[in-house]
Amino acid sequence: MNDMMNQGDMMGMADKQELMEHLQNHIKYPATKQTIVESCNQMDHVPAATRSWAEEHIPNGTFKSADEVVMKMGL
Repeated sequence: MNDMMNQGDMMGMADKQELMEHLQNHIKYPATKQTIVESCNQMDHVPAATRSWAEEHIPNGTFKSADEVVMKMGL
């Protein structure tokens, strides 16, 4: 398995669901990586490790939808 898969597996399912819910319901698209990361960093109820994981795994670019972000992150 590659490192991204290993790191993704280390994030709990509840954390993944919380992150995906945030991407789907709290981000206005199109959105850049910077916009998404800044918004995610405001999720105090989500562990810092999950926010860091997202920041590391969202590629640079502009995204048209939450589905596109989720796909690019390998979730």
